[in-house]
Amino acid sequence: MDNFFITRDFDWQIRRSSNIDRFLNLLTRRLGINANTADMIDRSIYKFTGLKFSPTRSGISTNVEQRINMYHLVSQALAYDIDGDLVEVGCNEGQSSVLITKVINSFNSDKKLHVYDSFEGLPSARSEDGNSYKKGDLATSQDVLINNFAAHGLEPPVIHKGWFEDTLSQGLPETICFAYLDGDLYDSILVSLKYVYPRLSRGAVCLIDDYCDPSINPDGWNHLPGVKKACDEFMADKPEKICYIYSGSFTHAYFRKSLN
Repeated sequence: MDNFFITRDFDWQIRRSSNIDRFLNLLTRRLGINANTADMIDRSIYKFTGLKFSPTRSGISTNVEQRINMYHLVSQALAYDIDGDLVEVGCNEGQSSVLITKVINSFNSDKKLHVYDSFEGLPSARSEDGNSYKKGDLATSQDVLINNFAAHGLEPPVIHKGWFEDTLSQGLPETICFAYLDGDLYDSILVSLKYVYPRLSRGAVCLIDDYCDPSINPDGWNHLPGVKKACDEFMADKPEKICYIYSGSFTHAYFRKSLN
């Protein structure tokens, strides 16, 4: 499969920590010298922000590492023919949805992707969610999602428009082989797990965006702490363990539904 779209398409132009490097290297490489002003920039950013990760990024809502995680975990669910369809709870403009759909098509699978979003932006946050977002942030429209699919020559997924409490209670597939939870806030993640978890098939994968564990990665992107709190509370009496996985400058975690 040609999976170069992970870095080539969408909003994937790599942005260097320091564009000064590019100019200097044009002059110094002929002398066998490699300019690396990016280290200096990184140190300056850490001094003023306390963030140690490189500001080099690709993508706006996700990065290459997160897309690679998604690619491999979706592929696993399809390769092992886990029972059920795929769901993305919090699809926004559909960038991740496009990636998931391309992976489904690469397996010639007849499984369906169901996506869920209010398209009205985030609901009200709680104190557990921090101060990164406010009500109405990340608003978009269903048409933007559909147009993104059309731009890649893909049929749109099954779209469930509305608040999670309403759409998930009645609109989930009977069984789920892969779920991507990207609700951002404590309440949104908790209600997602409430309805999605019981429908996960044995061996199904549940990938969670914005789950940051500072005890593992003190420098991780911990701007939505309500996500981890909701997951930890919900999973406290479950047999599965949430695995915190490397995802570049952002954060990802997942668990696999128990086979017992």
